[in-house]
Amino acid sequence: MRVLYIIRDRSSRNVRKRLHRWSVGFLDGQDGFFEASLHQAARVTRRSYAEAMAMPAAQRDAFDAVVINAKSGWPWARDPAAARAALDGFRAPLALFLGQAQPDRMPPDRLLDPFRAVFKREPFADTDRYGLTPSNAAKIVPTHLSNPLVSMSYRFPGRNRTRPLARYAWEEPGTHDVFFIGTVNHDRLDERLNAWAAVAQSGLDRIGGLLPLAGVAEAVPPELVTAPLPKPAYLEAMMQSRINLALEGIGPFTFRHLEQFWAGAFTLSTPNIRPLRLRAPLVEGQDYVAFDGTDDMMDKIRWYLDHPEERIAIARNGRAAYERLYDTAAHAGEIRAALQAP
Repeated sequence: MRVLYIIRDRSSRNVRKRLHRWSVGFLDGQDGFFEASLHQAARVTRRSYAEAMAMPAAQRDAFDAVVINAKSGWPWARDPAAARAALDGFRAPLALFLGQAQPDRMPPDRLLDPFRAVFKREPFADTDRYGLTPSNAAKIVPTHLSNPLVSMSYRFPGRNRTRPLARYAWEEPGTHDVFFIGTVNHDRLDERLNAWAAVAQSGLDRIGGLLPLAGVAEAVPPELVTAPLPKPAYLEAMMQSRINLALEGIGPFTFRHLEQFWAGAFTLSTPNIRPLRLRAPLVEGQDYVAFDGTDDMMDKIRWYLDHPEERIAIARNGRAAYERLYDTAAHAGEIRAALQAP
């Protein structure tokens, strides 16, 4: 199967970084897991939006399917009429990849009508929330962001297999009670600020803190601020902490969730991952724990600190769930089936 993939626009990145990504086929961020799976599903030709639009019709028609990254420059949000017209030049079946973190980000019906499949990062399980026709809602195929602690590549697919770790977080002695580190800006200030302030005031042994971005530094008390951690120190802090917080960012399902499940670290999450449909299920109370509000968060932190057997069981289950979730071969089969659906 030959697929034309219209890639995300990364022209704002510096040339050296883009050349390095190209030379090793490096995949990361919001697109990495989906792209690794897509390359496993088909023979993929990667082109920018401008390059794809400039292709002669005969060249476009040589592909069995076309997948458009919604961040490629396809103007679905700013100019829907132009976005719809751009699709008319393709005869091959079309699919859309929506890598936005927000689960509610979805084009309207008139833009989805031409697509055979819509690969959406962490969509709502209840597709009625999108207000789509049943036929367009049925096109949604869940995918998810990548794990920053795992390097993936479309040139070297052997890197994309899930491998066991030499040691998991549940096997570590647990030097710290609670760990969280994350940026805060206007989109993710109050929840992260309130959560970490409650931990700081609790007297528990904590590690990490907040990384204020421009415009919000004055809103974050100095005692809650920390410095960025290099990756080895970050991983060590996560592995050595009994409770790891996964607080909502731009979207409810974050890099932190995948990192913690991968490491076998106990995950205490904000509640807005409950209504999501992931490509493999995460069961609350079995694979992770969610809290409702700051008081509930502190109650659950204290309870699981006092019940290590239950905490370790959930951490182990979270790692097993990760192995089902972060499976590029299985997702490749899902992508191929969606692209070939009648």
